[in-house]
Amino acid sequence: MPIIKLKNVELYYDEFGSGDRYLIQAQQYTNNKLHYTIDLAKQGFHVFNIQIRGYAPSTPVHEDLGEAWYDVWAQDVCDFADFMGIQSFFYTGYSHGAGIGWHLCMNHPERLRAFFPIVGGPHKRDGQETGSARMNTIMAAESPETWRPYAEKMTAGNTEMFRRIAERADDEETKHLAWAAAEQYRDFWINMPKEAAILNPRKPFPKVKTEEALIEILGNIEIPTLMIGGMKDDISTPEDMVRSCKAVKHSKLVLYSDANHGNLGPEFRLEIVEDIMQFCNQRHLI
Repeated sequence: MPIIKLKNVELYYDEFGSGDRYLIQAQQYTNNKLHYTIDLAKQGFHVFNIQIRGYAPSTPVHEDLGEAWYDVWAQDVCDFADFMGIQSFFYTGYSHGAGIGWHLCMNHPERLRAFFPIVGGPHKRDGQETGSARMNTIMAAESPETWRPYAEKMTAGNTEMFRRIAERADDEETKHLAWAAAEQYRDFWINMPKEAAILNPRKPFPKVKTEEALIEILGNIEIPTLMIGGMKDDISTPEDMVRSCKAVKHSKLVLYSDANHGNLGPEFRLEIVEDIMQFCNQRHLI
């Protein structure tokens, strides 16, 4: 189990590929069986998928960092890169992992070669500091009696999704990986400790309270950015992503008509790889 020790945190990570075309992703959980970053490694990226602090086997966090969570996670990514001897890198993130990427764009733009947020919003400024999906998790974690059925519900849809992937697969390896991915995802949710389940990072850019202020911040980003989302996403909505694409200079947005917040990455992973490779080639990033 690869774990590195930084200043005040230990971070678990998975590594795929080799070379100096570095791609980093940071998430509360990344499936290491079937994932678009694994397929990007087959296209020449040297991938590091980091499990962020707060989620085992990385260092647990017992205090609320308030509005600093995303800034801390973004700094952890840079500290990880420093430890690995990586000066600049591509970054991708899914949902909250994309939130870390937005903070990297603002706090450490000199480190980024490009940014690929998947279902990345950021969330609409609607007067709620925490998104409804996160709040549902926090409330479910109040007791074991509420957590188990919630975790089972969370994993049921993903089990069905990985079943579809297995049934459509043309090779036995993908079928096996799909079922292994489903089991790994279920294990993560069912056995998540309460201290992780109640973690509340708020929305990315938590100090920003209005859409106008958020658009102004996004307008300062000049990192080559490819946003990918789903038309059926009710968390990072298409409207949120269109707003972000309008604001971020020279960015590009791809929306999948049949994708939602959860199934986009696994079910459309090969298409996502094609989108990212095309973007990188068109922008002469590789």
